[in-house]
Amino acid sequence: MSSFPFLNLKELNRSLDGEIRAAMNAVLAHGQFVNGPEVRQFDREWAAFCQVPEAVGCANGTAAMHALLECLGVGPGDEVIVPSHTFVASAESIRLSGAKPVFVDIDPDTMLVDAASLRESITPRTRAISVVHLYGMPVDFDAVSEAAATNGIPVVEDACQAHGATYKGRPTGGLGAGAAFSFFPGKNLGAFGDAGAVTATDADLAGRLRRYVDHGRTEKYTHIEMGTNYRLDTLQAAVLLVKLRHLREWTRRRQELAARYEEILSAEPFPSFPVRLQKAPEGSVSARHLYVIRVANRDAVIEGLREEGVRTGIHYPIPCHLQPSMQDYTEGEGSLPHTEQAAREIISLPMCPTLRPEDAEEICSRLRRVLEKTAAVAS
Repeated sequence: MSSFPFLNLKELNRSLDGEIRAAMNAVLAHGQFVNGPEVRQFDREWAAFCQVPEAVGCANGTAAMHALLECLGVGPGDEVIVPSHTFVASAESIRLSGAKPVFVDIDPDTMLVDAASLRESITPRTRAISVVHLYGMPVDFDAVSEAAATNGIPVVEDACQAHGATYKGRPTGGLGAGAAFSFFPGKNLGAFGDAGAVTATDADLAGRLRRYVDHGRTEKYTHIEMGTNYRLDTLQAAVLLVKLRHLREWTRRRQELAARYEEILSAEPFPSFPVRLQKAPEGSVSARHLYVIRVANRDAVIEGLREEGVRTGIHYPIPCHLQPSMQDYTEGEGSLPHTEQAAREIISLPMCPTLRPEDAEEICSRLRRVLEKTAAVAS
């Protein structure tokens, strides 16, 4: 029986072996391992991809979001609204700025930030709203920006999973004041280690970001403000430049695979099983970083799929507001019911550009067998 890994990075990277080796050899030849020409080239090309004026390469996605918040003036005594259903870095970056994360619930259908919960959480101390385009799916940005504009609050995008996603025809990265991207190896655009970028729609903000990630400097040994070392390595920029040339095609394949998943899981006999799919907000086109379903008896289903040769993931089993590191900033269990319910039910199915639509058919066939078995055991 064939097996299906959750993500096959070896095969994906092997297909680009010659291109990547040539790019890395070019860096070895010129020897500018910090702030080399590939970094600025990647900044320009990523800005063009996101259709924004400026992009600044960073060390990783967490650094990108922290830099963005710092350069927007977020600090001690401030509050930043963020969904709890996300990777902990979304909240971690807020704490790094000295501000308090204010966790809000999700819409149970989209599994993205709930606009009503967000509006109710705005206080005079709210300094920013961080929206997470989770699994590659853009949030209902109009609803969020309406609430933010009424209160004069900037919106920042956590687009770490949303490379190439669009909302009403506009790419993520240019919807709010700025956006953070991660290029962790498993992302849709992945480096050979940690890497990230921040985008900005305002030239002054972009200038502050560029200085901040490079020790606050304007030229060698001239540091006009406090900054930090969040620079993007030249070798990682070289790898990303190669992969960026393939990103649109990879995204198309991901969307094609997801469409086949959706088609099968929405047809008989699946409606007779308790499988729940993520819905898209109106105008949102997902980059399909992950394909997530919700089922009862999640752990039994995961084990059954493992026995069937299908590897899966859980993104994420513990919401941020229930993380031990965040207990000083939450009301604890029961405070965000939709988030907590989703965390008990979600399964990420295999999603990779190396998979074909017919692979989705076989994976769903095995999922059906597992659901039949777990239903029989439960009865």
